[in-house]
Amino acid sequence: MQRKIIIAIILTVVIISTGVWIIGHLIVDESIDRSLNDRLTLAGIIAKNIDLLLERNLNRLYDISLSGKIDIGDNDWGPEKEALRAAYQYSIFTDGIFLLDRKGNVVQAYPQRLNSSVNLMSVPYVSSIINEGRPAISDIYTVEPKKKKVIYAMVPLRSKEGDIVGVVGGEIDPTNLRFNEIIKSVTAESNTYMEIVDSHGIIIASNNPKRIFTDSDHNKFLQTIISERKPIIRTCHRCHLENVEGRGDAGRSTDILAFAPLETVHWGVSIVQPEKDIFAPARRLNKTILAISIGSIGIALIIAIGMSKGIVKPIHRLIDATHKITRGDLSAAIEFGGRDEIGKLSSSFEIMRLKLSDSLEGLHQYNVQLEERVLERTKRIKESHEKVEKLLKKVMSVQEEERKRIARGLHDDTMQSLSALLMKMKMFKAYPEQISVGKINEMQKILFDTLDGIHNIIQNLRPSVLDDLGLESAVRWLLDRHLGDKGITYFFNVLGELEKRSRLTPGIEISLFRIIQESVINIARHASAENVFIILKYLSDSMSVCIEDDGCGIDLASVLKNEEEGRGLGILGMKERVYLLDGRFQICSMPDSGTRIDIWIPLTPNSGVNV
Repeated sequence: MQRKIIIAIILTVVIISTGVWIIGHLIVDESIDRSLNDRLTLAGIIAKNIDLLLERNLNRLYDISLSGKIDIGDNDWGPEKEALRAAYQYSIFTDGIFLLDRKGNVVQAYPQRLNSSVNLMSVPYVSSIINEGRPAISDIYTVEPKKKKVIYAMVPLRSKEGDIVGVVGGEIDPTNLRFNEIIKSVTAESNTYMEIVDSHGIIIASNNPKRIFTDSDHNKFLQTIISERKPIIRTCHRCHLENVEGRGDAGRSTDILAFAPLETVHWGVSIVQPEKDIFAPARRLNKTILAISIGSIGIALIIAIGMSKGIVKPIHRLIDATHKITRGDLSAAIEFGGRDEIGKLSSSFEIMRLKLSDSLEGLHQYNVQLEERVLERTKRIKESHEKVEKLLKKVMSVQEEERKRIARGLHDDTMQSLSALLMKMKMFKAYPEQISVGKINEMQKILFDTLDGIHNIIQNLRPSVLDDLGLESAVRWLLDRHLGDKGITYFFNVLGELEKRSRLTPGIEISLFRIIQESVINIARHASAENVFIILKYLSDSMSVCIEDDGCGIDLASVLKNEEEGRGLGILGMKERVYLLDGRFQICSMPDSGTRIDIWIPLTPNSGVNV
């Protein structure tokens, strides 16, 4: 026992320490992942800002072409100069805006910095813009012989007829403050590089000015991920920086790169940070937890040895006494201990032994009687529930049978009698000497109206379309009659596989029809709705109905509270029909917020779809 206590305490400390280390490690890993995702998100935000900046300035170039004032063949350069001047203002084309003809010659520029004899056909993308009509932004381009770094943004220049007659372009200074302002607006650590690179890996802007215009791409790493045009987090090496400083491969370090591409141009935004800085918290946490775990195990070992000596012996005596109780021997008294927890436990066991001996037999008898009572009460409740269910179903069945009987009687008796009268009236019409034709026509009209009224009564009592064509057709007839005739727009949709949309059993079919009928009539009379939505959905073993309108809504608490006044009886009737089918009924409504009714009904082998 003493050995087990020592092992248990030490093992507990080890498990707790291991759990703390695992939890801490997971938390740090989660923090690292979140930090990497934050860097990727930050790169994406910077990329979107640059995209917006470039797109906005490309639109300024498009404005020149779309102004309708450009005609490089009329020798009147006034409109062209004015359009170039307007586009130049507030743009990033600090080195000027120019017009090229189809041969690449500069025909006009603002400000007048470019020589009109300059030909830019050698600049990448110029010929493709003229031939294909697509805008383009170049990478960093070196202008000879001044070795000037420049970026060209160009769009096709179209005539009034829509033909491409040249190119509208602007020169962007890569050191433009706009690019560097976007980069420097984000605070970064001293060893973290945030940069904009072109498709060849040349750095356009950086939070470290010394790295601008340098080649940051080794082994075409950046070119590859820029061509894929997907945000990515990868590892890379900063070996080229150490080689520049003269440290060789000894200074080689691994970095984490978060890269986000631009959409407007084949550039990207990269955020690079040393891997050792990112993973430093995890290493420090591991060392701290290891030291704490070793110290905790040593302290636990000392405490376990001391505690076990004072616990084991009294527990052994208590174990012997409890063994006798487990064998059914309640006669032997348990020795009382001291005032500590084990002594109090011994005293409690002795009191328990005495009370257990006194009440064991009575408790056994009481349990037997209680079980019998529970079984009897459960049986009665089940029988009562079955009786109520049968009674409710019988009431609903009798009601529907009565409606069917009335409809059949009206159809077979009343309509036939009226039809016979109509035939006699036609005979009177054939012998006008007996009665005037006007009176016959008037009586004929009255009889036709009577027939239509009786037909409507029959349809309301038990629509024949429900028995002949099924629930879906009956619902459509109901909507046309009560909503369509009143100018209320309705939307009716049936969802589910074709094999699941067979005829339902009569009980489910008529119950669903009466529920929908009650809802539609209430909407037509009271809701003041403009649109009504009804969806029937057939599932694998059940079906659902959703009825929703945009009417004035109702106060459910007030309506259901005043049942004795006749309000809310329709809702209660719908609930009862659904509950008899073992379904679920839910209604949601507020004044001026419309009403929604959701119904779910299981399709069991006894009450579901007819096969």
